[in-house]
Amino acid sequence: MQQNEFDTIIWGASLQGIKMAAAHRAGDKKVLLAGKFGFPGGKATESLATLYNHNYFNDGGLLQELLSRTESLPFGILFLNQEMILLHPEAIKRVCWELLSQYQVDTLFHVTPMEVIPGETTKLVLFGREGVIRLQAGLLVDMSDDRFLDRMQTGSKAVDLVINSFFTDPLPPGLKGFHPIRMLETPIGQYVSISKKNVPAHLIEQAFNLELDQLSGACWKNHRSRIRMVPVYPEIKTDKQTDSR
Repeated sequence: MQQNEFDTIIWGASLQGIKMAAAHRAGDKKVLLAGKFGFPGGKATESLATLYNHNYFNDGGLLQELLSRTESLPFGILFLNQEMILLHPEAIKRVCWELLSQYQVDTLFHVTPMEVIPGETTKLVLFGREGVIRLQAGLLVDMSDDRFLDRMQTGSKAVDLVINSFFTDPLPPGLKGFHPIRMLETPIGQYVSISKKNVPAHLIEQAFNLELDQLSGACWKNHRSRIRMVPVYPEIKTDKQTDSR
């Protein structure tokens, strides 16, 4: 195989993407895991979407191992009840790096898909710091939490966003001008999620940045609460959720 040829290319370094990459590597496949940001974890680390149903990790495999390793870290678990578990995003990030190293998965981060070309072998055209990168694989799988490749090819028109943040001081249950869907007290601050519905797909980043700016400004002005941990991207709700939140 040439340097740009792989048995499997997985777009999206989500937890499910890492699980699939590890499984294909165990089958002695040449695998590449690619993503937009410079770290693994998908929306758990990009969007701070770390509230999971316990059942999500009951796979008897890599996800269970990931939870066990995360639990062993200081502040790995931030909130726990009978149904849900909130994990620390930085703890998840650390464990994801460990797993990728353990399974010897090749990664390519800081890239954005430009085109998918179907054929006997699928071609994926990316744009990164080096310029245009052309790859090909026998199998290309979109395991991104927001199904970016699917949306790029189908041209979805609107999505629902959730913005997750950790705040230094507790906020009141109702936030004027916003739509909070959860507020949880944790050892590192209050975990707050707000929703914004029917955002045009081509305006996701603009809407996210505007909403986050307004949220941080309003919370400081009205409640003297700062954002302690800021997401780099919103959580995008799709019709193909990969967990049971």
